[in-house]
Amino acid sequence: MVIRLRQICSRFSLPRTNLLSYRSIQESLLLPFAFVLAFATSAAAQEPAALAAARTKFAQSNTHSEADRQQYIETLRKLRDKYSKDGDWQAVDAEVRRNPAPPDPNFSQLRVGKWETPRHEYLYRKDGTWVMLPEEKDATNGKWRIEGNHYIATNVAGTFTYIIILLNKKYFIYADDDLVYYETRMH
Repeated sequence: MVIRLRQICSRFSLPRTNLLSYRSIQESLLLPFAFVLAFATSAAAQEPAALAAARTKFAQSNTHSEADRQQYIETLRKLRDKYSKDGDWQAVDAEVRRNPAPPDPNFSQLRVGKWETPRHEYLYRKDGTWVMLPEEKDATNGKWRIEGNHYIATNVAGTFTYIIILLNKKYFIYADDDLVYYETRMH
């Protein structure tokens, strides 16, 4: 038992003393976990009030229709814009990711056109190709397609599959396991 206690003390940088009891080792080992749990709980408690209110309103909707879900996603998009400078955008993105769109046969038709991201503008053609604007000889380009509610984009780096969150006449919001992407249709 003493050898095991010394191994535990060495591994977790605890003081080696004969007075060190099993209980104090247990408390020393649990302290970091308690800190992480407290931090995670306080982070969740600090979720933006507007996000919590929007989630509650959506949960209380009577119909739970696709129109309700789309309106909720557009509300979250506005919150994302609002919180993009202070770090609360991550909570909004997490909520967005939890609400994927159902498959829609009109998605491919809606994708066609000019779209802008915060960094670039793109043209998506009916033939399943895309190009970064302005369209020049060496402009970044690739192919795209939609299968069910999955957006699949190919470029020189490879093929990437995303889940569609919202695709309508104004917005295209899609996500992978790490990020949520926001595009706005150009006029």
